[in-house]
Amino acid sequence: MRDDIQIIKPFLLLSLLILNGCAAIIKTAVPMSNITAPTGTYPVGTKTFHLVDSTRSAWYQDKNENVRELMVRVWYPAKKNSVNHRAPYVKDYALVRDVITKNFDMPEYLMDNLGTIECNAWLDAEPVAGRTTFPIIIFSHGHRGMKIQNTTQVEELASHGYIVIACDHTYDSGVTVLPGNRVIFSRSGLPDGINEDEGRKIREMQIDIRSADITFIIDKVSLDFFGDPGLAKISDLNNIGIFGHSFGGGTSIFTTYNDNRIDAVFGLDSWFMPIPSRLVNQDLKKPFGHLGQVNWGESNNYSILDTLASNNSDLSVHFSVEGSTHFDFTDFSQFSRITKWYGSGEISSARIRMIMNRLLLDFFDHCLKNGKNFDPKSYKEHFPELTTHIY
Repeated sequence: MRDDIQIIKPFLLLSLLILNGCAAIIKTAVPMSNITAPTGTYPVGTKTFHLVDSTRSAWYQDKNENVRELMVRVWYPAKKNSVNHRAPYVKDYALVRDVITKNFDMPEYLMDNLGTIECNAWLDAEPVAGRTTFPIIIFSHGHRGMKIQNTTQVEELASHGYIVIACDHTYDSGVTVLPGNRVIFSRSGLPDGINEDEGRKIREMQIDIRSADITFIIDKVSLDFFGDPGLAKISDLNNIGIFGHSFGGGTSIFTTYNDNRIDAVFGLDSWFMPIPSRLVNQDLKKPFGHLGQVNWGESNNYSILDTLASNNSDLSVHFSVEGSTHFDFTDFSQFSRITKWYGSGEISSARIRMIMNRLLLDFFDHCLKNGKNFDPKSYKEHFPELTTHIY
């Protein structure tokens, strides 16, 4: 249970701090930084979709209530002459601000700086034209995180010729805004007074629902890409990757075991503990990369990583980053000195961003584009703070 508490507290903090702008001091003393520009050659477009899975209940606690609804955001290579309106980092900012301040009894000014953050994607831009198709990468956010929490990495990948898709895992995301101004906060905390086995059963139900979200998204992409012919035309359905942070990393791995359409998986400081042992002890049979902090304290999280990676007959590599902590593997540490101070490690924001972007791009280029050879040992020369374990 201790490991579960350690995960819940940081992601609640992440959701609240991203949504409320940290504190009033940021408004006057430390303004928020924009998302760093990606390095690829393609302009990045972004669109948001509302999907309904009528075959599933809304959440594991609501078996006889509403059907499952998802808000999904897509980033993709865009036409240069269609980039007219820059997308906001946070969609529905005013609504989210008002609901958060009401429910948590916060003054509105605490959240004002969130609206000043600019990303580099262009809202509803036309997908790039031509015969080129682009591999698809799915992103899964952490427990009580959000689909936008790794926009830095998502935009970098899209600028280099990938279509990246992320959803808010409804009821597990910090906040999900559905059509009609329906706002759903996380309901995935564990009840008081349960034992470790009961907690594990709940987490396994939750990871199963999160994984089913991803499988449903791939189904819809394969059918008609959410009814968007421009995106459908440029999609390479034969090359699909997935990555995620924390619970999203565990979700990504879990889904890769169960969905053969996924060709490669990468985790960012993943939470392996919700993955059932029956899967951890199986052969993943897919390229697997992981980047995370040096250790998880007293947790056995990384011993599960070792077991999983050792059983995998394909590429398995784990990079650990000296001076990093859990939130360094999200946008969280990139916003300001204040957000860096809350829950981040000693490594600089620019450095961890560079490491994440480089490893993710090289890994997926190798696995999904038949790109250059991915040599895990070579990164030590460029990033001395990395320790590499090849299984």
